Amino acid sequence: MKEEPTEKIVSEIAKKSGKSEIEVSRLIAEKVEKFSGLLTEQGAAYMVGKALGVGGKAAEYSLISELEEGMRGAELRGEVKAVFPAKEFDKGGKKGKVQSIIIEDESGEIRLSLWNDQVDKYKLTKGSRVEITNAIISTYNEKKQLSLGFNGTITVTKKAEEKFEKLANLRGGLSSVNVAGKLLRRFPAKEFSSGERRGKLCNFQLGDETAILRATAWNEKADEIEKYNEGENIEIINGYTKDGMFGVELHLGYSVEIRVSGMQMPGIKEILKEAIPEKKINELVDNENSSISGKISEISRGNLRYLICGKCGKKIKKMENGVVCESCGEVEPKSRAIISIILEDETGKIKVTLFGEDALKIFGITQQQFEKELAEKEAETICEELNEKLAGERIGAYGYTKENSFSGEREFMVKALL
Repeated sequence: MKEEPTEKIVSEIAKKSGKSEIEVSRLIAEKVEKFSGLLTEQGAAYMVGKALGVGGKAAEYSLISELEEGMRGAELRGEVKAVFPAKEFDKGGKKGKVQSIIIEDESGEIRLSLWNDQVDKYKLTKGSRVEITNAIISTYNEKKQLSLGFNGTITVTKKAEEKFEKLANLRGGLSSVNVAGKLLRRFPAKEFSSGERRGKLCNFQLGDETAILRATAWNEKADEIEKYNEGENIEIINGYTKDGMFGVELHLGYSVEIRVSGMQMPGIKEILKEAIPEKKINELVDNENSSISGKISEISRGNLRYLICGKCGKKIKKMENGVVCESCGEVEPKSRAIISIILEDETGKIKVTLFGEDALKIFGITQQQFEKELAEKEAETICEELNEKLAGERIGAYGYTKENSFSGEREFMVKALL
């Protein structure tokens, strides 16, 4: 944009604001001195004009470094550097939501806050070019930030599509990482304290067709990842990576967004065949993911089912007045199949426990048939029939080994049949 001569701008500001040209020139000189050469006289003049409420067309766009607390009606261009998840709040009984966006240009960066309806109106993506009009400049924690004033707008001039990295391509030290994969295993969340700092973390494993990665969700993100079931396809937006003891680790901090993915992804079997080596039974290590194969030597006796939430599939608790899920409240329970077998290979034997669909595959029946069988027969009778049917059959499975807290024996917990 062609700049107007400073003298003309000073004259226009003085005429519209009612101040003298000498006073306007003094304000411009103070701006130039304050920004130590970052501003031209014209740029400083445009800022003074805006501050006095008489900015003209020539002052349409400001650099981020030129913005000052208290400015209103600011207009700027930039690129979206980061998009943080929206947060809901309740202040004095008034509910709302806010979302932070980092905007950058050649002179610096600034945080843009979107409030309430603005959050849903502007769906910005990292890397997009935007033009912002009628912004208000304020400070928070001694840092400048901007929000939209009355009739303020954000126009996307160049939309950037979200890009997702394959897990095998990740390396330590990356920020603003987007990945998609299958939630293979989620470990129980843990609370921690370090000095006066307290928090929560939840470790989990994410897999795609290229690799399986260890990941950690922190604090409120630990609560969020617990809402997703193992086997679900998820997307993680704006994570970061570190080099850990066992390779690259993905971390989910406060700026991460977690959501269900609609992408086409390979099944657990395909992911595991590429990434998890098969081990002999005597080579199994506690809490390490492995795949094993062998023949069924025995079906262990048991109840063959346990109750889960009919909505989310999590375990439930029986209370005096009904059945309660910690996530869904009072619910109708649903039966989930469980079966334990003794698997053996040339190196030894181990108890193998299967759940849900994998257990039903061992039974060779559907969920409906399973319910009918249990209604008509005792669990012990079904186990005896399965012993006759399955003894000597070979199977392969993916899972992990752990010590049973009741028996003290090691057992292999199946995550998928192979």
